[in-house]
This record gives sequence, structure tokens and C-alpha cells, in this order.
Amino acid sequence: MLVQVVLELPEELINSLKRVYPGLSTEALIKKVIEDYLSRVSQKQVVQDEALSSIQRLLRSATDTINTYSSLLTELRDRLVELREVLDGLSSKIDELPSKIAVQQVPAEAVQERAKERITAIEILKKQKTIYEADIAKKIRNRDAFFERLEREGAVVLSLKDQRVAVDEEFWSQFVSKVESLTTDRDSEIARVLDKQEATLLKKLAESAIAYYDRSRKKWVIKA
Repeated sequence: MLVQVVLELPEELINSLKRVYPGLSTEALIKKVIEDYLSRVSQKQVVQDEALSSIQRLLRSATDTINTYSSLLTELRDRLVELREVLDGLSSKIDELPSKIAVQQVPAEAVQERAKERITAIEILKKQKTIYEADIAKKIRNRDAFFERLEREGAVVLSLKDQRVAVDEEFWSQFVSKVESLTTDRDSEIARVLDKQEATLLKKLAESAIAYYDRSRKKWVIKA
């Protein structure tokens, strides 16, 4: 259904429009002007809608960002509160330390007495003359450090075929001298010169090729 509209326009306006749209009749000219106007209005509305949509998206993004930072700030505040509680607890414990140290403090005389009672490994070796690794395997976990310390303090440490043995330096010197005086490898003759501990050590050294009897020279040789 078409609606007829009658417009009364000044002649000057019609002439101006004809210069913009030459070649059109007055009716076509008016129709063209109205169509162009409606088109511009429509385009303007589209631009406005797009702008409004962009603004709404920016607002949502800004809101999400603010919410995220708000959550982080809340978490940070809670962590700071926890840290303050921990520091307060440490401070109170530090304040209690002097009294605890005073209670647990041991008199210097008692410390010195305990030091005197403590016997070192080298002192034990001087008494026992020999320490075989097999005898201490269940008692000492770091045996490498044990034998290295004995060697640094003057002990003779030998690597046998299945274990190590530490020998007191003075005992070793006397042992070597006795062994070199032997002119036989017969057990009965060896037992006359060496005691049981010395004979055991010689046997261990012989089994490990550290000591051997030279039959041509009729004497024992120790390669340590």
C-alpha cells in the first residue's frame, strides 16, 4: 500500500537540489533526496550500534581485569597476615632462647672431662696394634674416612685382598724387623719369632701378595 505525500518546497531549494542531482525530474529528485537521507540515517545507526557494542566489550574486559586484581590483592593480603603471624611466632621463640640456653648450658669443667674421656681412633689403634676392616664393618658406616684419618695421623694402612688393615706405626716397625729376621716359612719356626697377632698379620699379607718368602735368598720380603 503506497501513501502519497505532498511536499511544498521553495523553488530555490528545488533548483539547488537539481544542481546536485542533474537530469532528474522533480519527483525523482525528491525521492532520491529522501532515499539518501534514510541511507545515511541507517548507516549512522549501524555505526552507533557497533560503537555501543565495542564500549560494552571494553567495559566487560575492564570489569574482568578489576575482579582479577581484586582477587589477587585479597590473596596477597591473606598471605601477609599469615607471614605476620609466623614472624610474631619466631620473634617470641627468639626471645625465649636466652633462658633456654641458660638452662641447658653445661659447665666448662664438665665439657673438658668429657673430652678427656673420649678416646680417639689412633689411641685405640695404639692399644690394639691392628684394626681389620671386617671387625668394624658393623660399627663404622664411613670406613673410608676412618682409615684415611688413621693414615693421616701416622698409622700404616694396607689394602688386603678382601679388606683394609690399619697397623700402629711402632708395631709395624717391630713387625717388619722380626719378619726380615726369619729364614724359613715353616709355621712352627715362625711361631717362635712372632706372636699370634704378628703371625696373623703376616699370613694376611702373604695371602694378599704383599709379603712372600724368597726361597733363593731364604728371607721374607714385604712390598709395603
